[in-house]
Amino acid sequence: PPWRLAIDKVFKEACSMNQAPSVFCFPNKKAMREALQVEQYGLDLTGENFLVDLHVVLEQLMQWPPAWSLVVDLLDTKEAWSKPYCDKIVSSPWWKALPLLRKSFIVPRLTLRQLEKDAPHVAAGMTKWLDMLRLSGNAKTQQLLQEFKDNDDADVKAKRCTARPLMRLMQYAHSRAVQQLLGVACKGSEPALAKFKEPQMHGLSILHHVVSLGDAPAAKAILKALPKQQRSQFAMRRDNFGYTAMDWAKLADFPDVVEVLEPYMDKGETSKAEWEAVVQNPVSAFPAAIAEEEDQCSADGSDCISGDRGSGGWHEPNNGLVPQSWLPAAGSGCDFDSVEAKRFDIDVFYKHYLLHPRPLLIKNGLQLSRAALSNFSKASLLAEAGDRKVMPLRYATEKDFDGGKPQVKPLAEYIEGLEQRRPGAPPKKLQIVNERLNPEEQYLNFSAALPKLFDGQVDHTGTDFFLGGALTGSAPNHRAPNLLSVAYGRLLWQLQPPGNEVVVHEPLYDILAASDGLSGSKRCLQEAGDVLFVPRSWTQSWLCLGDCVGMLHDISHNMWDLRD
Repeated sequence: PPWRLAIDKVFKEACSMNQAPSVFCFPNKKAMREALQVEQYGLDLTGENFLVDLHVVLEQLMQWPPAWSLVVDLLDTKEAWSKPYCDKIVSSPWWKALPLLRKSFIVPRLTLRQLEKDAPHVAAGMTKWLDMLRLSGNAKTQQLLQEFKDNDDADVKAKRCTARPLMRLMQYAHSRAVQQLLGVACKGSEPALAKFKEPQMHGLSILHHVVSLGDAPAAKAILKALPKQQRSQFAMRRDNFGYTAMDWAKLADFPDVVEVLEPYMDKGETSKAEWEAVVQNPVSAFPAAIAEEEDQCSADGSDCISGDRGSGGWHEPNNGLVPQSWLPAAGSGCDFDSVEAKRFDIDVFYKHYLLHPRPLLIKNGLQLSRAALSNFSKASLLAEAGDRKVMPLRYATEKDFDGGKPQVKPLAEYIEGLEQRRPGAPPKKLQIVNERLNPEEQYLNFSAALPKLFDGQVDHTGTDFFLGGALTGSAPNHRAPNLLSVAYGRLLWQLQPPGNEVVVHEPLYDILAASDGLSGSKRCLQEAGDVLFVPRSWTQSWLCLGDCVGMLHDISHNMWDLRD
């Protein structure tokens, strides 16, 4: 039909400046309004045929940050279609709230200045949108724009990229469209209100979802869209595992979200003891270890490792290589939850660590056979993978960020370099091998197997093999949920929850030396044979306290990983 052709033309022209797929598309507001004037074709603006087309338009516009202001315009209450859209479309069984609310806001890994250098066509789209906001935004938008600019300048000097300033700006711009739909266009529509209040999978409300993203403006918009007498009850709603939206906000360290929720917390509500015990101490939900399972390893080494693992021919770890102030609190191996592999239960992991994002150290969780463990020994790597080409780096983004040309060399040559390093030598040339494995990998494919505790229980989306010497490591970064397993060595971890996403383009040892071991982060010592789970969006870094070798597995799950 001609109106659909006109709409399609607006969509195509909106993205015409982009050399590659991008969210920075700029639809012409006047042309879109003209395309939606369908009365001339005999369509009823309040009929379902047109409203379904309107929904398709709104759904597409919500994918493009520059189009969020157009969504606000199209859902103006003066439009004949606004209330019917809420009553007939939003309330329908097939309409879903989460695609509207659970957005993949851009989580930058490069500053805008660096993006202008490396991907000018992408930076051009972002800059055009920022200019739009600068010309049309309110005082709050101007404040967030300035904070983003100031942060970008500071990040350039500090060789890092802090994600939240841009995310907060995007969330605020997006929340105005959310507020327009929930609190203006659909205000007074009982069918739409009932839809907004429907629980999602695992009993999560739409408030739980936006809070899990640290989206304070959307949380505020949702609560204000509800009748006043219902707001506190909605804010206090627990998911199927006992967590309120406030619990989610505190888990992820979102103080601005906590501030939004605080007025709605019912101080007189009696906590349900059966919920609170697990929410506050989820390790207690793991079953007790069974005594007869104390040692299941057979003499021929065909199953798991027990007892002394040996060194594998690598230099032994030594905590004395770093200041005491860099280590976890005295008497504690970890500043967060840990559990013995004998107590591990996958259902508890799903509910309280993967879904509700908490890190977890699983002691002795790798459970490799002696034969499988031997693959990570120095002798085996030299014999079986010594010819494999690797690119040792001081930090993961070195090649792209500094524009240098790191040397590609055989793995055997790198290992020989580790042998020549003296214990306690000055921290120079701290390069680590961290190789992303392809499905066709032959030399290092033994590291692609998930730990047995997780095999067949999660979706395995990628593998990194790592090998480093003392004081090498992985600089702060954030990524998908992952499991890091140490075959030999010891790692010193620094973790920060999602409200603190940052990527740092410097060697980790230099970062730790300048920040007293990233003071304020959650620290942990991971020993050989341990598996450490890092949730989605947590900023992670780790330092080798001797030679270290192992693998990282990126994971996900259709039911338990909250993907956007």
